[in-house]
Amino acid sequence: MEEDRVVALEVSSAYHDDMLKELNGVIIQQQKQIEELDLRLKHMSQKIDNLVEIVGDDTGPSERPPHY
Repeated sequence: MEEDRVVALEVSSAYHDDMLKELNGVIIQQQKQIEELDLRLKHMSQKIDNLVEIVGDDTGPSERPPHY
């Protein structure tokens, strides 16, 4: 009876160890993806800033069309 409980605990512990390793792998993968997306966002921000410099920042209110 006592041995069955020990075996059950060992099985449970092994299962939890495997699950922990799997979750750790997922976290590592997600962190890499976050870093890649952050880098892409910075590059896109730079491109937008460069385009705004070239074209000009025309975000002000536009004139109303003459038919209004």
